[in-house]
Amino acid sequence: MKILWLAPFPYARRGTAAHPGLPGLARALAAVPGVQLTVLNCESDLPAAEACYEEQGVRFVFLNAPGVRLDMLTLYARRVALLRAWLGRHHRTYDAIHVHGSERQFPAATAGLARPVLLSVQGLLTECLKCLPPGPSWRRALWTLGSLYERRYLPLVREFSCRTGWDKAQAAQFNPAARIHHNWEMLRPDFFGAAPRPAPGAPPAARPQLLFMGGTQVMKGFREALQAFDLLRAHTPARLVIVGDSVPAQLAAYLRACPPRHFEPGRDLDFRASQSTEQLVGLFQSSLCLLHPSYLDNSPNSICEAQVAGLPVIASEVGGVASLLQDEETGLFSSLAPAQLAAQALRLHADPALARRLAAQAQAVAEVRHNPAVILQRTLAIYDKICG
Repeated sequence: MKILWLAPFPYARRGTAAHPGLPGLARALAAVPGVQLTVLNCESDLPAAEACYEEQGVRFVFLNAPGVRLDMLTLYARRVALLRAWLGRHHRTYDAIHVHGSERQFPAATAGLARPVLLSVQGLLTECLKCLPPGPSWRRALWTLGSLYERRYLPLVREFSCRTGWDKAQAAQFNPAARIHHNWEMLRPDFFGAAPRPAPGAPPAARPQLLFMGGTQVMKGFREALQAFDLLRAHTPARLVIVGDSVPAQLAAYLRACPPRHFEPGRDLDFRASQSTEQLVGLFQSSLCLLHPSYLDNSPNSICEAQVAGLPVIASEVGGVASLLQDEETGLFSSLAPAQLAAQALRLHADPALARRLAAQAQAVAEVRHNPAVILQRTLAIYDKICG
């Protein structure tokens, strides 16, 4: 079986990382006898019009496309045309085409091909756009344009692969006649069983550490996390570790608008760029909980990885998060109100038995949900079904 992926893999010679869940599934598929996997994507400033190489049994093809600003000024038409031209020449070579996400206009490039096309839903710009703060921004412009492509081309998709109740409902709205297949995302194996909780009877940490993995992104709840942390600091000398892309100007603007009352940014906030798997495991082991007060999410890797690793999660009940977390059983839900976020974190700090119970129950569920062998077999079964 020959499978073509259109997926957001980076050009390997740039040294950047792919979406966390995709490399593991790609390697697993490539190791299956009789399966040949090719990954197609675009990058700017390549040394040639087309760059090809093989890595761990997977063949990669990159097309030289415009940079971000020029790409947007051409309304993505040039990049989509490059992909469509390549697919026009090569799509009959493959038994099925698997599109990972709609954010990069891949459905526009695959529309109308004489081969089965499967779309795995990641996020949906059409829905994310509704949660953006008001006012002009590059993100609003990018997402508005991306939303136009989604509304034009997702109704043409006949096969969806979905993970949560939320993305299944969204897919059905875009195309009520489409077939919807269920599959979860493969996680990095290092997280499984990586972070044992404190032993029963152990006293609460003198200085609890909270983990937030949204950088300074407003939609990930950066402002709410800081406000909740400020309230928490009135009761306990906690610290907050913020992982992800952080823009110093955004932090400075926020601190000017909302000066903290109970914490000092230079002492109590720890900003870290993108972390390796080993570094994330260490953070999971040393943290009280993961704070995830997002405005909208489908199936965020940060929640899934924390659960598999045994770290309690406090999250907003939005999008597909309700398919990942059962309140008071495998985690704690909170509104975006900072007072409630802080109160839930204080509960975990004051009650280590509750933290251990939530972590253990979430870990048991997540290890089954993200079993790599099951995910691989489901993927192969979906390919067989859409080709049948």
